[in-house]
Amino acid sequence: MRIVPIPFILLALTACDGGEATIPVDHGTGFRDGYVVQVQRSGTIEWNGQKLDDAEFVRYVRQYAAMPVGAGRLWIEFAPDAPSGRIAFVRQYVLESGLCKQRRCVEGSWGARRPVVNYGISAAGDHLLPFARTRLPPRS
Repeated sequence: MRIVPIPFILLALTACDGGEATIPVDHGTGFRDGYVVQVQRSGTIEWNGQKLDDAEFVRYVRQYAAMPVGAGRLWIEFAPDAPSGRIAFVRQYVLESGLCKQRRCVEGSWGARRPVVNYGISAAGDHLLPFARTRLPPRS
């Protein structure tokens, strides 16, 4: 009978784990509840259609992760031919932000047709969030 040292077994189990955390995937076509980050085929990162550089993206993700759960999820979408390095960069920072631990991140399908939500304006001229009584500050 041969005895295998315990550290070797732990090392073997760790190597088999795969250990890579992933962002949950949603292939649905329902309403989004939050913000959208898209990585274009050029590698450009957009936050709700606004182009961001890497530092801005990291700052936005960190700020969003600090917001209350009611702020919604962060939807991530990658163009089918987006550079793999850019995909890895975005996934890394979303996972590191803690949004996924809060169950506030999701990877959606690129180009999925989703309903459009229009923001209303009250009689007082306040901008209202959809399906909520929360008021946004007036636009300047």
